[in-house]
This record gives sequence, C-alpha cells and structure tokens, in this order.
Amino acid sequence: MHMLCMSECLLYCYSSFDEYVSEVRSGRLEWSPVHKSEKFWRENATRFNDKDYEILRLLVSILEESPSPVAVSVACFDIGEYVRYYPRGKKVIEMLKGKEVVMRLVVHTNSEVRMQALLAVQKMMVQNWEYLGKQLKGST
Repeated sequence: MHMLCMSECLLYCYSSFDEYVSEVRSGRLEWSPVHKSEKFWRENATRFNDKDYEILRLLVSILEESPSPVAVSVACFDIGEYVRYYPRGKKVIEMLKGKEVVMRLVVHTNSEVRMQALLAVQKMMVQNWEYLGKQLKGST
C-alpha cells in the first residue's frame, strides 16, 4: 500500500509538471492551481533548470511578447516563485535577463501585471527565504 501511495504521488508530481510545461510552451498562461501550489514549487523548482533553462527562457519571452495581461501576470508570479524556491534562482533569472524585464513591468498599464511584477521583484530582493521564514515564525 505504501508503495502505491508513493507511485501515485510521483505520477501526480510528474503529470502536474508536464501540464505546466505544456501550458508555458503554449504561451497561454492562466491562474491554474499549480501556479499557487507550494508543493509544486518545492518539488519542481530545480526542474526549471533542465534543457538550458528552457522553461525560464519561455517565461521571460512571455513577459516580453505576450499581449495577454493574465499570461504576463502569471509569468511574473512564476518567476518569483522559482526565485523563492530555488536557492540560486536569483542569479539564474539575472543571467537570463529576466530581472530587467520584470522591473520594466512594474510600470505596466495593467494593475495586475504591475502588482505581480512588484511581488516578483520583492522575491528577487530577499536574500534568504529560509532565514526569513524562521525569523517570521520566531516573532509570532
């Protein structure tokens, strides 16, 4: 039974990542549950480095080229989550010129894009998420 649960979890994790990749490749990002799932980001952040950062490069191109404010907002959010969950994410996003693009979106005409860009920039500015989490828990 335990092995069955593990294989179901692996199937879920694998298939949710595959669905995510398909969504990013399509360029039509929407606020599906996977984007807001801490479990998804914790388990898959390192996979964003695969194939020479293919998914991250696609997210940056969505930021630059998509006419959809929803897709741009979701891409900003996802880049912020990658930075939050992958220890060297900040450096990777800077290397891919994603930080510059997100910074430009802070003054976008759409308020949701502005908000998500600002939140992503904030995530890029935090040095150590684990330390911050411990500090916040210790102060309550």
